[in-house]
Amino acid sequence: MAGQTEKSSRVLRLLSSGKFDNPRDDAVLEEMIRYVIFNIALFFGAAFLILFGVSVLREGNTAQGIFDIGFGAVCALFIVLLRTRTPFIVCGLAVLAPFGLFCAYLVLGGGERGFAHLWIYAYPMLVIFVLGLYAGTILSGVVLAGIFACTLIPGFAGFTYALPIALRMIAVYLFVTALAVVYERVRVVKDRWVRRLRADLQMERDEITAMKDNLKTGIFLMDKRYVIQGAYSKALEKVLGTDEIEGRRFTSFLTASVKAKERDILEDYFGMVLNRSFDAKMLEEINPIAEFSFVGEHSGETKTLRSSFAPVDRGRGEFFILGTLEDVTEAAVLAQQLAGEEAKREEEMRALFEVIQVEPSVFNDFIEDMDYEFGRINGILKDTGLSAAEAMVEIYQSIHAIKSNAVILGLDNFSGKLHGLESEIKELREREELRFEEMLHITVELEKIMREKDRFRDTVGKIQSFKTGMGESRRQDRYVLVETLTKACEKAASAQDKRVKFTIEELDGMVLEHGPRRVIKEVLTQLVRNAVYHGIEAPEERQAQGKDGEGSIRLSIKYRDNKVSIKLADDGRGLDFDKIRAKAESLNMFKAGGPERDRNQLLQALFAPGFSTAESADVHAGRGIGLNLVKERIRDLHGSIKLQTEPGKGTVFNITIPLEDAAQKAS
Repeated sequence: MAGQTEKSSRVLRLLSSGKFDNPRDDAVLEEMIRYVIFNIALFFGAAFLILFGVSVLREGNTAQGIFDIGFGAVCALFIVLLRTRTPFIVCGLAVLAPFGLFCAYLVLGGGERGFAHLWIYAYPMLVIFVLGLYAGTILSGVVLAGIFACTLIPGFAGFTYALPIALRMIAVYLFVTALAVVYERVRVVKDRWVRRLRADLQMERDEITAMKDNLKTGIFLMDKRYVIQGAYSKALEKVLGTDEIEGRRFTSFLTASVKAKERDILEDYFGMVLNRSFDAKMLEEINPIAEFSFVGEHSGETKTLRSSFAPVDRGRGEFFILGTLEDVTEAAVLAQQLAGEEAKREEEMRALFEVIQVEPSVFNDFIEDMDYEFGRINGILKDTGLSAAEAMVEIYQSIHAIKSNAVILGLDNFSGKLHGLESEIKELREREELRFEEMLHITVELEKIMREKDRFRDTVGKIQSFKTGMGESRRQDRYVLVETLTKACEKAASAQDKRVKFTIEELDGMVLEHGPRRVIKEVLTQLVRNAVYHGIEAPEERQAQGKDGEGSIRLSIKYRDNKVSIKLADDGRGLDFDKIRAKAESLNMFKAGGPERDRNQLLQALFAPGFSTAESADVHAGRGIGLNLVKERIRDLHGSIKLQTEPGKGTVFNITIPLEDAAQKAS
């Protein structure tokens, strides 16, 4: 194999005039190719011309024979000249320009009934490949001009060419020239693209090397035997805690971290990665060491590592596994802490929500009962006359009493904790002997329950202070209503990419003091969202109709003659009765009658459960329950709804609620 390589190298140097060996640069390679082509062309050209010259001399054509032999000798001379320091372009022009004249001369003289002119078809390819696109094309054009003169001008040549033959000669010459030009142009573009691609690849390779050395993630390649290759990131040494990595099986680093059976499973997994038994997502999901506890083989340090593996095809049947190892110890610890804090916050929020649902006066009684029971427990713990078993019985009774009250009030989170403590006490009570440490644990748990009871007391105090004072109550009720409706409008508008301004024109405090605040807020929330979703147009549609791009929803709530009067108006598109009718007919909710009857049917359908003209449902509308809820809530209060609408101008809801009936219903 070495001898063949050496022989090939000698042949290459011979054909490239002894100036090139194994070029690595693209520009040098291109120059070498030109030398090789030129050497081969000169060698065969010299040989053929000398042979042709001798043959012609024997036939008695002395001038033609001498010309052929002479030009063959010139070609042989330039083979020698190429091996000197003479520039390549000089040698090329010195040979190929006369060769073009030689080809033209052959056409001019006819020779062998015109067959000698076949040399001209080699000329375009030769000069373009040797001298390059521009110089070669120019010389080809010069020769073409000579061919035109020799074949098409009567009497110019010593041989008369028939017109069809002349035209075919010219056409073939042009065709060969065009092919050579196209090939050379494509080659130049390809070479330029390859050079740019190689430059980009080199840049990417340098960037990857830089990133590999600066990454905090350990990256490595391992073969089919799970042996780690040499090209791994420096971070891998820090992750694994050693620099003795190359050439070792990856599984050998997991001896102290993964059991033998688990390592077998891991190797089966690596086999699936190499064989691509599943897609990348599935392989990621079934990774047995996606996140695992790693014990360093030298330091014994425990870390939490995250890993991933993917197949790599390097061609020629070589498959590797690309692995990554990332030290996520700090992140894992932080995640545990955050999970604990989150669980604590969720527990506090659940407890707060449960407390808010209870009437404050009832909850105060519950707090007082707990104070009594905890006072009793303190007395039990201080009573030295009681045995441990007797004390557990008394404590168990008090905890059970507190838990029962918590269950009645719906304090599920709190009652669950009491139930757990009750179970522990029950288990201790049934033991024959009770250790001091076990009693101390119960005391600590009781202290936690007492602290939560104190938080309950603070929460109830804040709720009561929020509601104290008539004026303060009105202000808070107004704030809650306005804030709720404004947020409902803003969120619905944002979801629909609309611009809507919500305005409260009048809000009578008597309604909030004596009226059904919860029902009013619930009804108006549904109507505001319905107006944004169905009524207000998109900004472009409004502007096309000559409206302001921002829609408007106006609300007034008045107290008159012991009645609550609510008016909610928007300046949207109004009700589309044609669309409502089509939907009602599809649901068998409409039968044609007179105009008045038709309108009433459509309005009834509009407030029916499950009726909606929206094509799809989302969190804001489309379920067909909002207006039905409004109708049911108002009907429960013996109120009434009147609806006014005008196409292109908007819709108005007028709601009237008798205050006495509303107050009775609310109570």
